[in-house]
Formats: sequence, C-alpha cells, structure tokens
Amino acid sequence: MPVTVGGKIVERLLVVGYGVTGRAVAQFCVRRGVSFSLTDAGRLAPADEAWLREHARAVETGGHTLGLLGDVDAVIATPGAPAELGLLAEARRRGVPVWSELDLASTVSGERRLIAVTGTNGKSTTVSLIGALLARAGVSNVVAGNIGLPFLDVADAALWDVAVLEVSSFQLEQSALFHPCVGALLNLTPNHLERHGSMAAYTAAKLRLFARQDAADAAVLPADLAGRVDHGKGRLLVFDGPMPPLPQGSAEVGEVRRLNLAAAVTVCREIAPGFDATWCSVGELRDALYLPHRQEEVGSVGGVRLVNDSKATSPAATVAALRSTREPTVLLLGGRSKRGGYDELARFLAASPPRAIVVYGEARDEIAAHLAAERVGHVVVGGFEAAVAAGLAAARPGDVLLLSPACSSFDQFKNYEERGDAFRRLAQASPGFRPPAVADT
Repeated sequence: MPVTVGGKIVERLLVVGYGVTGRAVAQFCVRRGVSFSLTDAGRLAPADEAWLREHARAVETGGHTLGLLGDVDAVIATPGAPAELGLLAEARRRGVPVWSELDLASTVSGERRLIAVTGTNGKSTTVSLIGALLARAGVSNVVAGNIGLPFLDVADAALWDVAVLEVSSFQLEQSALFHPCVGALLNLTPNHLERHGSMAAYTAAKLRLFARQDAADAAVLPADLAGRVDHGKGRLLVFDGPMPPLPQGSAEVGEVRRLNLAAAVTVCREIAPGFDATWCSVGELRDALYLPHRQEEVGSVGGVRLVNDSKATSPAATVAALRSTREPTVLLLGGRSKRGGYDELARFLAASPPRAIVVYGEARDEIAAHLAAERVGHVVVGGFEAAVAAGLAAARPGDVLLLSPACSSFDQFKNYEERGDAFRRLAQASPGFRPPAVADT
C-alpha cells in the first residue's frame, strides 16, 4: 500500500543503511505494505540478512552501487550515510527525492505537534525533561529520535499527542521535509568534524532544524546564539536570558543541568499555555535529569569517587563535566577522534589542571600532542582497561575519577553505552569498590 510523502505517492523505497534507523524504515515498509530495497556498505548479521531476503525486493551489502536506484520513487538516507555519498548524489541528479527517516515519520504522524531538540550537548537530558514535564502537565507525549527509539517506530501510533524528538546533525543533514512546531538548539561547539568536514558545515546541518518553520512556530535558543545564527522564520524564544521559573531545587543541580531545565521549561510553556514548572521539584524529575552515562555516579574505590560520563563524546561536553566537578579530578580522555575542539580543551585544562590526565585509545597521539603544546601533564596508555587502571592508580582519596572521553567510542566499543558499561564493570571489579550510597544530585 503506497504512502504519500511530500505530496508524492511512494510505492517503492530504497533504504540506504541498515543500522537502528534502517531497520525501523524496513519494518515500517513491511507494516504498511510498501515495497523496498536496501543497500548497506557493510556486512549484515546472518539473522538480519535472512529477514531482509524474505521481506525486501532486493538486498545489496558490502558497498553501494547504482543498481537498485532504477525504479524507486524515493530514497531514505539513514544517519550513517554521508550527504556526499555517490548513490545519493546520483539519486538527486535523476530527480529521485532523498529523504530522512524524520521526513517519512513526520509525514505519517499526521497533524500532531512535533518538538525537536538538537545541539552539541544535552539533547537527551533535555528531551527526557520535556517529556516528563509535559506528562505531569497532562499532555500525552512520546520521547523518540536519536535518544534510542526511532521516531518511525511510533509515528503512526495513537498513543501520543506531542512527539518530543532528539535530532542529530546526521539526521538533519538529510532532512528535506521535517517541520517541528517547536525547534530548540541548545548549544553549538565543534563536533563530528570527521563527518561534516568543517564547523561551518556542522552548523549548517544543525540549522536545518529551523529551515521549514514559519511564523506560527517557535525557535528556542540560548542568548549567545540568538543573535549569531539564522533561526529562520519562527518566533525566537531565548531560554537563558533570563531563565524561566524552574522546578524547586534547581539551584542545586549544577549549571549544565540547570540550562537543560531552562530549555525544557521554555519549550513546555510554548506547548502548554499556562505551564508552571515551579509546582514540581527536581527530585520528581530525577530519572529524566540524571540519565545513564551522563555524569553518572558509579561508586567509589578507596575513597575515590567514580563518575561515568561516557556520553561526553565531544571536547565541549568534557569541559562541561569538569566545570560540574568540584573535587580534584583524574580525567580519562580517549577513543576515536572527533577532529576538532581538542586545542580548546587543552587550553581549558592548562588553565584548570586536573590532578592527572590519562589519554588512551585511537586518538591518544592527537590528544597528547594538543596537551603537550599547552604544557599540560598527562599519561598515555593503550586501551580502555589500561586507562581505568592508570586512573585509579593516580587518584587519591577524595578525588574523582572521571570518564569524560571527548571522543566517540568506536575504536573499541559499539557505542558510548557499551563503553560506560565497561567502566562500571571495571569499577565494580576493583578491590574495595563501594556502590554510591545516594544517587547523584
């Protein structure tokens, strides 16, 4: 059964990539009776390939050719497919629409309201807070997108009135139709330059959030960006100048989480007129405010507090974590390079030196060179396990051992969650480990 997307009847789709998003698109096609083919640059797990061979018109693995492009109505580019991919360029040359999963999902979701949140840091926490606050205000909502649940998995479900979506630069880069009624850009610092190539291109991808908004929509930004970037035609709402009234106890949660709260409350006030955040406390929002792998208290070893901030995959996120840490700190840095921002991180560390810095992983030489240029002391080791051991050896009672890597995890792990879980396991296996007595506040 065809679907109509952007005014075009779509009976045959080509899906580029079979990660989490590609799987969601394929399953949607099966549910809705849309014919689809799939191409993936890698090799698929046997179970995945068997399922696709049963349900898809054609399956291509190990690279992208033009063979499947001949008779499709549109192409769905998943986030892992770079915009300059030859297959996508040829599709556009032939006049075949290239859409993102967000485009497809927002179309089938009908006229319901969409909130989209992007930024370098704080996206997951902010969308979780928006979802929790709206639920407390009686607004039926679903939290989805880059946070882990593909929007397409729930786009045509009847269980929500408002969708709260975390969206990444990779998703926005491919989006041609996506139109949130409220778009929030939390911050903007160098990230994913290994994909986008330059800060200008990364910024342009983020600003596509506002590209299709009009005067009936709202663009939510911090004061430092409001006058510097093109937020399109939507009404400008500044969430930190001044901050709106926040939930009780917000003064105690630290600057970064307080900004996330301010952005969330600003969005909620736009969605639910008369919304008042002061009737609840941060304690009631704890599950949304303290997500796993985001400055997460793991426990202690020999009086050293261990904090898992594996989600800090950019230098700016690491700086934010350091600013939120009051005790002397042993910092674990490393993984796969983001190709930008390490010079600024090194300057910050030179001005506010931690107790010790352990550099590891694929990016260790690159990061170490920046630290050496700023005369910041550090130790270089090989892999992740050696880094944790070296960090524990360098720490003293009363210190914090902070995993805030400023890198992606893909040199050794599937994702930042797997890296954070490994940190937790290594901590728990250390002699003298004690779990946290009270969750972090």
